[in-house]
Amino acid sequence: MYGSREVVVSSDGPSGLRSCLSGNDAITLLEFVQKCLSCDSNKDFIALYPMIQELLPFDYANAILGYYDDKSGIVSDFGINVSMPKGWVREYMSRDYLQKDAIVRENFSSYKVQYWSETKKRVNYSSDINSLCNDFGMREGFTSGSRLMNTGKYGSKFCFSSPSMKYDKRTHAILDMITPHLHLALFHLFNNRQPDNEGVVLTVREREVLNWLKQGKTSWDISVILGISARTVNYHVYNIMEKLDATNRPQAVAVATRLGLIDFN
Repeated sequence: MYGSREVVVSSDGPSGLRSCLSGNDAITLLEFVQKCLSCDSNKDFIALYPMIQELLPFDYANAILGYYDDKSGIVSDFGINVSMPKGWVREYMSRDYLQKDAIVRENFSSYKVQYWSETKKRVNYSSDINSLCNDFGMREGFTSGSRLMNTGKYGSKFCFSSPSMKYDKRTHAILDMITPHLHLALFHLFNNRQPDNEGVVLTVREREVLNWLKQGKTSWDISVILGISARTVNYHVYNIMEKLDATNRPQAVAVATRLGLIDFN
């Protein structure tokens, strides 16, 4: 448990929650909030999502806890892949798209509900990221986030996607309602996670790649240095992040250094 609090589901507010939801919706929301309060494992967190699907349809989802830093950009310290395709996760993470994704940057700036099509009209969205999402059936979606005083610098990003999703006030209202509760549940798991990286074993090639990542080299740079393809480098980067439970390259380097897997200097 992350604290004993009174459960309140507001029926008013700027998004007009009362006018958008049915009685069954309200009951589901109350049950959802109660489940968030007792969320003590990643499995518990993932089990929240079928309840969300009762309120709004989606096929793919993930959750990230992090913050924006002027020097490092988006820093993601904890994440849970609820149902994103593994192939998409591998490509997205290995190419470090987290730093290039304008929707992610917008999230960690405003923490507002975003409908992807609308955000893409306002920003210079990467065609490579857009193509990758389309390839895996994530053509449309919503992103929402939260940052609360009692979770310090940490904010959250929650992604819900499908081949087709329509924007309406009801979906916006539901995301406004559930996001702070998801945020607190995710932060609770992050605060109480147990270190599990001590048994990590990296291959010789993975150590080579990590050492070049530490020097700030891109996948293309490393591919030239090691005489392998950039795609192979990205494959190694993905395996490294998987083994170190890291969500981006700087975090992988930091964890590897702390564990003595690569030298600090």
